Amino acid sequence: MTKQFIFLYPIPEIIDFELSKYLYGKPNKDELKGKYQATLNKCIDARYRQNGFGINYAVFNGSAVSDVIELQPLDRIIEVGLDFKAHTTKQPSGKYPYPDESDILKKLGDVNTLRIGGFHMCDCVEKLAEKAYEKGLNVLVDEDLTEYFPMRMNDSDFRIDKYIVRDLKNCQRDLSDVLSEISLKARKGKPWLCQH
Repeated sequence: MTKQFIFLYPIPEIIDFELSKYLYGKPNKDELKGKYQATLNKCIDARYRQNGFGINYAVFNGSAVSDVIELQPLDRIIEVGLDFKAHTTKQPSGKYPYPDESDILKKLGDVNTLRIGGFHMCDCVEKLAEKAYEKGLNVLVDEDLTEYFPMRMNDSDFRIDKYIVRDLKNCQRDLSDVLSEISLKARKGKPWLCQH
């Protein structure tokens, strides 16, 4: 059995979109993009690669990994059985198709411990985490390494080498009591998310 880290969908279309939200209206875009790239790659390396985890990047069929990601020789790229256009095209039912989470887990091989990052936490990341939990894996979403990364990397308690669980009840950010309560309730019954 092995330990694996998987980062969902670091393709140019998604990374560029997420970076555009982070960089919007800021004059020093190149510097901030460089910080985002360097810090993200250092986190993946220190938290997972250096701790014996295999590193996997899940991409849509035919998609490249964004140049923001610094691929290492032992990293694996896993195609998820669906292309990006199909994933982003609404079906007659009004729904969007998703990759088969069981197939993604199968492609990871013999795994017992799984850590998940990527896009988007309350959608694809959580779908994969839930499926992994149902299959009996030790699974945790590294919320730092999702679309929340630009905010998290600037927190005073952020660490490159470790995912630190933040106590939402005492969060330093200006979360209203209502927002904090909603976030806490959203975690109930989801052991793949830290429960605070």
